[in-house]
Amino acid sequence: MAKPRGLFSIGEIASACGVSIDTLRFYETKSLLHPAHTDPISGYRYYSLENLLRLRKVLGLKEAGLSLREIRDYMDSSIHPIKKITELKERRNRLTRAIENLQIHSTETGDLTVHEMELPERLCLCRTIQAKDGDHAILSIGAFYEELIRNGVPISRAWPEFCEYPDERLLQGEFPVKDFTVRACLPVDKDNAPPEAVRYPSGFAITVNYRGSYYDLWKAYEALINYMDQKGLDPSGYPQEIYLEIDSDGSARPDEPGNITRIIVPCAYHNPSGSCRSSLPAQQRTFETKTQLLRLHQNSALPPGCLHDRSGPCRR
Repeated sequence: MAKPRGLFSIGEIASACGVSIDTLRFYETKSLLHPAHTDPISGYRYYSLENLLRLRKVLGLKEAGLSLREIRDYMDSSIHPIKKITELKERRNRLTRAIENLQIHSTETGDLTVHEMELPERLCLCRTIQAKDGDHAILSIGAFYEELIRNGVPISRAWPEFCEYPDERLLQGEFPVKDFTVRACLPVDKDNAPPEAVRYPSGFAITVNYRGSYYDLWKAYEALINYMDQKGLDPSGYPQEIYLEIDSDGSARPDEPGNITRIIVPCAYHNPSGSCRSSLPAQQRTFETKTQLLRLHQNSALPPGCLHDRSGPCRR
């Protein structure tokens, strides 16, 4: 029998869409695609242009991560897949952050470029630690993470763990090496977040991706302070640090020149009618020179595990 006019054979449709003939037959068993005409004698299937367009939509939704059942429910019912749309948006955000992390790993030594970014909302389990020194901070944060893991806390894959430094002096060029505060933050899955989880809101922030020894992080902070001064920005939250270079055994060497740290400062544009973020003049809100900073290290008697003069958590 001749092919019906205006219809395509199963081979033509399969070739045009880059799938196999078996795939089309399988989709038919799942009620995703039905041929426009099936020859009653030969059983040959023929497809319309509308069939082709539907198939392309099915394939697109499948590549986006929907199951065949979800695709069928979406295309053939009035149910709006709000939950799936939310999941896909979260997956897109994770992909975006994965791309950013790959780009961060290409950061060159000496690059102090300040980037603007949008922080996502995060739910975190946090522990504020009054650290006596760097070694005390490392041990306390490690104990906190170990406690959460052993309790089966569902860790989120949407954002990495980070440390927040609730100390205004850090953005004023001061570096306390003893008796300082650090807050360890572990993002948790939103759907299973414990009631004590702390919400970190989404918002505007600036960041520097710094490659180099942790002892030299003051250079990145200096770049961030200068950028805030130039752009008229005020910090709207405390600095956060993410440590991106961790060896397979969980260790990190503080003086390793290949270390990469992402320093993030949540910000808002300065309100002329409000108060400034600091009463100190700009020239006093600068970092110590490298010589002065090194002198601080020499005088602080920090243990080898402490990665910079603020604390050094999560870096072994």
